Parts: sequence; structure tokens; C-alpha cells
Amino acid sequence: MSAFGDLYGAERSLLEVVDVLSPVWKPRFVIPSTGPFSAALECAKYPFDVVRFDNDWLAQLTRIIGTHRADLLHANTVTAAPLVAAASRITDVPYVVHLRTTFPEKFPGKRDELWRRTLRDASGIIFISRAVHDSAWTAGVLSPEHRDRIWLIPSARRLSKYRHGDRARIRAELGITDDAPLIGMVGRLNPSKGQHIFLRAAALLAKHLPSARFVLVGDLGELMKDRLQTYRDLLKRWCEEPPLKDRVTFFGYRTDIPDILSALDCFVHPSPRGAFESVLIEAMAMGVPLVVSSAEGIPECVGRDGAAEIINSLEPADYANAIVRIIRDRERHASMSQAGRERANLYEAVPLARQTESAFEAACLRLN
Repeated sequence: MSAFGDLYGAERSLLEVVDVLSPVWKPRFVIPSTGPFSAALECAKYPFDVVRFDNDWLAQLTRIIGTHRADLLHANTVTAAPLVAAASRITDVPYVVHLRTTFPEKFPGKRDELWRRTLRDASGIIFISRAVHDSAWTAGVLSPEHRDRIWLIPSARRLSKYRHGDRARIRAELGITDDAPLIGMVGRLNPSKGQHIFLRAAALLAKHLPSARFVLVGDLGELMKDRLQTYRDLLKRWCEEPPLKDRVTFFGYRTDIPDILSALDCFVHPSPRGAFESVLIEAMAMGVPLVVSSAEGIPECVGRDGAAEIINSLEPADYANAIVRIIRDRERHASMSQAGRERANLYEAVPLARQTESAFEAACLRLN
């Protein structure tokens, strides 16, 4: 079950693994609305049901579980986990929780007790990074009794899709030459992703790289969409004035991410948060040098072997300086590109799918 109809990191990571699961697993998806995710499911010919979060959602969900005689439930996001747990208690079908975001140190209200109960009753808990795992311990929602059902499995990608892209097509769409520096960022438009820091760094780069262009890929997700429109409007206003005027392109939501990544000379991710950030796997697989923050699980994803310059601050100037160094030093650019391709091999989908199957099998065998 997924709690959103968008097709961003959590949903895409799930599909990458499901696509290479053994035939014995017959997935059926439950989503809250139609949209990009349902379109991807239809394209892949996966069955799905839409369960809207209204007063009847639990009855709908338990009916689906019974009708299709489910052997295992899977909560793909932190938001979906308590819902799946509730359905499990009624149907007596075991469930696995897939945790892709870090926990706050302190929960509002009684949500800490909700989470302790949700994880206590889970037959398996998959963490996508050590940072997510450690945050659950710090938040007090894990205990020693969970140890035998914890799995640490990073997000996966079928890397063959990210080895080549149509660089020329994207640059033609932007109206720039092949040698013009192109710096970009991919992700939902949200302050937690750091697009405002990226644009402030871009404004500083204007003096040092006068031919540089910038792209922002992504749009508002379902969560807090109305509130985040103000953020998007602010970003676009910044780009209407010098030094960013006519230098920044908002691509919005795109499905041709490999092509866009192939067109970039540097990928920037100045996020103040990041449990793992699977889009960085895609950028590394494409050989794009990275400039990223040191927040949470981001260094765990990119490693410290040269694929990325890791910035220990959120100051735009620090990101701008790092980008200039990478663009101007072609030898360093090539070295980072190679290091990224090698690092990305850790996240190949097939072996990680086998680990996920092991977690599912153990959960099915566990007596609740």
C-alpha cells in the first residue's frame, strides 16, 4: 500500500524492485488516487485498487485483502504503515513496514505510541538507510525485541536505464550548446529538498560561469500542495529578476529523467533532510558529479569515494564554490563521474530484490 498517488522516490523505488521480483510474488497495489503512479502501474500491467482516505477506507482495504486472499501486506511509506497495521489486526495477515524517511526526535501528541504499536506488530521492518534506522531508535519507537525482524536494504535502481540518455535532445529543448555548463536538481518542490538554496547558489554562480544554465525538475506533490504553491511561486519570482532571469528552466514533472541527467554537468542536492535520496543513485549511474549536503543519510548514499562533494552547511556560497570547482576542473569532473558509476553498482535492483524477498519470506513465516 502507498499513501500517495504521485510517482516520486518511494513509489519509483518500489516499482524498481517489484519489476524484478521472482514470479512467485504476485503484487497487487493499493493507492489513494489515480495519477502518475496509477499510470505507471497500468503501463507495467500491475493490478491495483484505489482506496480513498474517507470514512470507509478500512472496510474497503480489508475487503480487498480478503477478496484477493493476500498472504502479506506491505506498507511502502511511513504514512501508509499505521493504515496497513490497522487492516492487519482485522484480517490477521502479517505485514512489512518499509521505512524511507527519518523519524523526528519527538512526536507531536500521542503519535509516538502509535508508532511503537505499528512497529511492534510488524512481521518485518525494512530500513532504506542506517540513518533511518538510527532515527527510529532515537525516537524511541524501536526496542531490542525488533532486532530479529529488521532489514537494512537500500533503495534500488535498474541501472541499465541510467547508463545512457539523449543529452542532445534536452539541450536542444533548452536552446543551449553542448559545451554550456548545465547544473540541475531533481525532486518535489519542497523546502525540505532545498530548491531555494540551489537558486541562491545559482545566482552567485552567475558571476563565475556567465554561460551557465540551470534546471529544476519536479513539481508539487500531493502532500500540502496548497501550502507549497507559495514556495513554488517564490522560486519562480526569484527567476524573473537578474541574475537568474532567462537562465533557469522549471521543467515540472518529467518522466524522461535519464535524458535530463545525461544533459547535466553537475547535479546539486542541498537538502536539509534526506533519508537516502534515491535520485542520487540515478545521477551517479549516469556519471553526473554531485554536490550534496551532509544531512542524515545522504553521505551514506553517495559514499566518500569521490562521487560527490559533500557540503557540511546549507550556505549557498559553499555550494556555488563547489560547483565552480567541478565545472572548471575537467579532470576532476571525469574522476567524479567514474567514481559515481562505480558507487551506483551497489544499488543494482536484482540483488536488492533478492534481499527484499528474504524479508518478505521471513515475515510470512513469522507467527504473530
